[in-house]
Amino acid sequence: MATNCETAKFGAIAEGEVRTYRRDDLTLAVRVWKGDGASPKRPIVCLPGLTRNSRDFSAFASQIRRLDPSRTVIAFDYRGRGLSDPVSDPSAYNAAEEAKDVLAGLDHLGIAEADLIGTSRGVIVIHLIAVFAPERIGRVVFNDAGPRIEAAGLAEIRDYLEAARPHETLDKASDAVERLFAPTFPSLGRPDFEREARALHVERNGSLVSDFDPKLLRTLDAVEADKPLPEMWDLFERLADREILVLRGEHSNILTPETVTEMERRHPGLKSQVVKGQGHAPFLETAGLPGLILSFLDENAPA
Repeated sequence: MATNCETAKFGAIAEGEVRTYRRDDLTLAVRVWKGDGASPKRPIVCLPGLTRNSRDFSAFASQIRRLDPSRTVIAFDYRGRGLSDPVSDPSAYNAAEEAKDVLAGLDHLGIAEADLIGTSRGVIVIHLIAVFAPERIGRVVFNDAGPRIEAAGLAEIRDYLEAARPHETLDKASDAVERLFAPTFPSLGRPDFEREARALHVERNGSLVSDFDPKLLRTLDAVEADKPLPEMWDLFERLADREILVLRGEHSNILTPETVTEMERRHPGLKSQVVKGQGHAPFLETAGLPGLILSFLDENAPA
């Protein structure tokens, strides 16, 4: 349940309706905030970061539904995150399989085409959907990632995830989130960090723990801060005919200004926005981002 401060700032934060489907002998979860009535607008599909889950988008979805009650918002729990089943072999935690899981989920929901919002890992998943089923993609929002990911930033994410510990109370979990995020998110405050703590953790055996399969971190074992990661420019160019909005946190260590400039050079119609006072990755429910994103998705759309 949202705190009074959260409710005052964001309105009631609805958790959405959880639906499940099957792929690869796994039960996978997707969260749906259904729009009111029949709308001609494409649903907004939200794809979370590496270890994040669909609850990460609850406040954002509530904001979107407040601004446009007709719009449906959908968010996925990748395999091994949130309410989706884990896998036995860590090699099955890869963006290609996650993209196929998302496409299977869209099939389950009867969605032929959607506007996609990817946060961090979600941006990589969008690149793979552009390979497997480009016809399913409407407009695209990249939240603080692109075809080039900075290895040093990814190594830093791995290191703090590996150091994460269970917490006895929500206050202690919120303290940990605040210590982690506050240096690169000076524009945010305690309610934001508490909301993030709720999204990131689940109660197990009397403690709050990170809501993902620990085996997921093994996929980052080979990451070295000084060794560049493979780049995805060839996949990015598959989105050349799509409208794209790129959000970059001012203090991001994953998406550099130089990468955004190169994205703009290769995709002349691309729009970009720096989110002041935030790092990796901007909180989509803050800084007027819901309104900005809706304006972008609806720009020049048929009435």
